[in-house]
Amino acid sequence: MRLRLRPDGSFRIVQLTDLHIGSKPYAAEDYQTFDLIEAAFTKLDADLIMITGDLIWSHGVPQADEVYSELLDRFNQFDIPIAITYGNHDAEDEFVRADLRRMEAKLHHHVPKMNAKLVGDRQSYTIEIFDAEGRHIDHVLYVFDSGADASQPVGIYDWIAPDQVTWFNQVSRTYSDRPQGKRDLVFQHIPLPEYWQAAEAIETGECNETNDMISAPYINTGLFASLYLSGRIAGVFCGHDHDNNFMGTYHGIKLAYGQISGYQCYGDLDRGARIIELKAGQMKTYTLSRSEF
Repeated sequence: MRLRLRPDGSFRIVQLTDLHIGSKPYAAEDYQTFDLIEAAFTKLDADLIMITGDLIWSHGVPQADEVYSELLDRFNQFDIPIAITYGNHDAEDEFVRADLRRMEAKLHHHVPKMNAKLVGDRQSYTIEIFDAEGRHIDHVLYVFDSGADASQPVGIYDWIAPDQVTWFNQVSRTYSDRPQGKRDLVFQHIPLPEYWQAAEAIETGECNETNDMISAPYINTGLFASLYLSGRIAGVFCGHDHDNNFMGTYHGIKLAYGQISGYQCYGDLDRGARIIELKAGQMKTYTLSRSEF
């Protein structure tokens, strides 16, 4: 599979996040999420579906592997490329991320993971989007597994590992023979610490979390600095904070949340999806609630 721009030079990514499918028998809220997934695949004209973590609940869920397998079967009903990274609730108890990645093999339309790198049990990879003729790489998507709980007694959530930052610095240089400009994107589950600064310059959306307003790690390992210095990154997209869906700008990079997509979890925001449109080296993004598609 080779992702390509459309003949008019455009490409549309639909970000779903925090699906939180629960245990069997499925609850009414899970069926609402299944309905949203079907509508996103069939009505939003996506060239790529990007899911940024917490696809399932796994803590205390019997046969969580079966729940995840059935979710993948639902994705297979649709002929649209799909990419996945994981969140803090996907691999708990007896489940590990390697199990999830092995199960991804059953996806019929999984996009190729280029430059894949494991740091611990967390995988980073790139997705390449070619021009309409399929000859040259036009956009690169960097996908990070941002982990789960803090690996040291500092804060609550984990941080991008230094080796993941090194991976980005090394891999991004291999894509340097392309037109200049901010053409590339980053996807992960847990927000970067710089989302605190982006929250002070919100351009669209809402910031309604009331505990930690931004549930970012308390350790900053410098990924944002590397993204900025590369000169290539137009935006970073995460999930995790269900009552945030804002987009802000920090040092010229858009920092955005997806629109929470799952009904079987906390949050007062309308469930929906984030749309990311690439064209002529430019990016625009907005959210849609379920009632809008």
